[in-house]
Amino acid sequence: MWRKRYLLGRVLLALATGVLGVGTANAAPINVLWYSGGVVNMLGGPDYKTTLSGLINQAATAPEIAVHNTWTITYWDSGPKPTGVFNVLVAASNTGDWGTSVDYIHLTNAVNASSFGDRVMVTGLDADWHYLNGPGSTPFNGPQGFLIDAINWAGSSTGMGGVFLNAFGVTVMFSGLGTNTLSTGNVVNIPGAFASFPVNEGLTSAGLSNWSSSPQGSHHEIWTGTDPSLWTAIHTTTDGGGGGVTLVSAVPEPTSLILLGTGLLAGLGASAWRRHHSK
Repeated sequence: MWRKRYLLGRVLLALATGVLGVGTANAAPINVLWYSGGVVNMLGGPDYKTTLSGLINQAATAPEIAVHNTWTITYWDSGPKPTGVFNVLVAASNTGDWGTSVDYIHLTNAVNASSFGDRVMVTGLDADWHYLNGPGSTPFNGPQGFLIDAINWAGSSTGMGGVFLNAFGVTVMFSGLGTNTLSTGNVVNIPGAFASFPVNEGLTSAGLSNWSSSPQGSHHEIWTGTDPSLWTAIHTTTDGGGGGVTLVSAVPEPTSLILLGTGLLAGLGASAWRRHHSK
C-alpha cells in the first residue's frame, strides 16, 4: 500500500512543482518539548540549550527541505512536565561524553507509551551530541538535517510525536522494538525505499556515517528482532553488530504527500474550476 502512495505522491509532486512552480512551502507551527534532563555539555563545549536552539532558524530556512516549519522549543530539565500543547517531545541522548549526563527520572515519571500519537522515532544516533561537538551544526547532511527531518516528521503526528535520541533504557516503554544493544558503529545506511521520504530529506548514507572515530561512533544503539508490524527501520547498519539504527512507528510518506497536506495543490483545483466555468 505504501508503494502505491509513494508512486501517487511522486506524480503529485511533479504536478505541484511543474504546474504551480512551487519549490518550498510553509507548514503549521511545531511546538517542541525538549527533555534536556539537566544535561551539561563537555568542559569547554558549546552550551546545550543555546546551541540547539539554532535549529529553529535552520528549520525555517534550509533549502534542502520542501516544507518549512516554524518551531518553538521549550526545554524541560526536571520537575513536572511543562504545561501546554506540544506537537513533539524530544528526549536528549545519554551518550557517555556529556559533562553531566541526562537524568530521565522526571521524563519516565510523566510519560509512557500512551502519551504519544502515531509518530514515534527511536534512534541510536545521538544527533544532539554530534550537533554540538562534531561533525557540528553544518552542513545539513549530518546531525542538523537528521534533527530537523526527525522533528518535522514526528511533529506532524496525530497526537504528540516522539523523538528519542539514543535514550538507552527509556525506550523500553515501547513494545515490539526487539533487543537493544549498545554499539560503537560508524556505518549508517538509508534503505533505498525511504531515501526520498521527508524523514530522510536532504540526507544520504554517507552524511549519516562516520560522525566521529571510535569509540564515539555515529550510532550507539542498534535493535534486532524488531516487530515489523509495529516499527520500520529507516536507518540500518552493517557494523557495530548490525541491525536497525533508527526505527519509526509509522511508515513515512513521500514528500509530495506532505506538500499536498499543506494545500499547495489547492491551486490546481481552483484553476480547473475557472477553466470549467469560463466555457
